[in-house]
Amino acid sequence: VRLNNQMQREALEDLSLADSLRGRPDAVVLQNLARAQEINGYYSSSDRSYNTAISMTANEVNPFWLRASMVKYQLKDEGGAMDLLRRVENRFPEAPEVRAAYATILWGKGGEDNEESARKKFLQIPDRQRKKYGDGEFLEGVVAWPPRMKEGVLSLAKAVGDVQ
Repeated sequence: VRLNNQMQREALEDLSLADSLRGRPDAVVLQNLARAQEINGYYSSSDRSYNTAISMTANEVNPFWLRASMVKYQLKDEGGAMDLLRRVENRFPEAPEVRAAYATILWGKGGEDNEESARKKFLQIPDRQRKKYGDGEFLEGVVAWPPRMKEGVLSLAKAVGDVQ
């Protein structure tokens, strides 16, 4: 609840306590703890928590895997980010946020082929939804992407003409 009420620091404290009181790993607590760590800028801790939660749910791809891939990208683990993101895209191929994240990571790889693939993937998102990814307030307040992802998607949005 605190994560959704802009109480990020308190959410982190509560979820850290819940994790320690639990006594053994719990996938739901860990994915929420990872999100709180991410929002508070503790990307390495977030990555560890996401990794543990993913290992506990590895038989079924979950939406939080998208967040985990973005944290990996923030930590410059492009290979790990893309591996997770491919699995998420396979499970949720039409989701705009998945398409935008996939395109952003491709864009960040650089090179003519990757950049062209990124443009195509990004342009598969319906216009009204895609243009939101060129809005810094949306990226900060609604989807709350990590800084490296925000920079990448804003650059991509500019390249396709969605942002001046």
